[in-house]
Amino acid sequence: MDIADYAWLTTAVYIVSMSISLVEMLLLTVVKKEEPFLHTYGAPLKNALFIALITSVLPLLGTVAFALLGSQLAPFPLSLEWWVWPLGLLVFEFWYWVQHYLGHKVRLLWCIHAPHHAPDTLTSLIGLGRHIVELPYLSFFLGFMTALCGIPVEIIFFVSIVDGFWGKFLHISPKLVTKRYGPLEYFMQTPSYHQCHHAKNLRYMDTNYNSITLLWDWLLGTLQPLRDDEPAVYGITRNVNSASWFDVQFSEYAALWRDVRSAPGLANKFLYLVMPPGWSHTGDHKMVTTLKRGLTADSGKSLA
Repeated sequence: MDIADYAWLTTAVYIVSMSISLVEMLLLTVVKKEEPFLHTYGAPLKNALFIALITSVLPLLGTVAFALLGSQLAPFPLSLEWWVWPLGLLVFEFWYWVQHYLGHKVRLLWCIHAPHHAPDTLTSLIGLGRHIVELPYLSFFLGFMTALCGIPVEIIFFVSIVDGFWGKFLHISPKLVTKRYGPLEYFMQTPSYHQCHHAKNLRYMDTNYNSITLLWDWLLGTLQPLRDDEPAVYGITRNVNSASWFDVQFSEYAALWRDVRSAPGLANKFLYLVMPPGWSHTGDHKMVTTLKRGLTADSGKSLA
């Protein structure tokens, strides 16, 4: 495949993806009698197609570009044999987990990822809120790093498409999808798992980083199922105007800048950039791990 083939296929993916979102909006409006997405992140709905072009097409093409570069540097390139396809999925998922974990655990990267978590509702259009800087960041990990492990570009492109459509399914409004999916819940990310990921309930925060399977979340200790006795409350802990594009995109940077500016010494200023959100040079940490540890110590019970 050449670049033109990737571009045409990406365009087709974009059309199908936006069609799914339009159907979702129609169902929410007609069946559920709601008025969803009239203003998504401060951008009128009529602009949604253009915004989606930037946040869905460019990352896919960027992933291919990075994959082509990584494939040239791979020390042990693999062929398109049948067993490389499932291996490619697992390698892709590993790097997805890594970049997603870093996006939650490194303050500067959280500033980039936070817009995706800002809305207080889940919909398949939530991807429109991705920060523009996150697009090359995602493409580097999913394209370059996966290809550097020897996975062929064609497999990376195919898995990226699957990831995009499965991610669309994970973000569909909870009012339109089934809560449980039987045996799938044992090995696949389903809407209930991703609802946990987007929740600001302390129990659910910083969990379920993968996009398709549960493997790496299970192996690395970040898997958290949705509990029947604790519904997910969506959004981020900081007050944010999810209808304001500017507030969603830049308020985390403003908060980080205030902390960096007031921190004594270069070391503390640097640590504010790389430590998890909630870290404080005073020792009064509000990091998710600290809060969870304190809650379990007080209650004597596990948060799992």
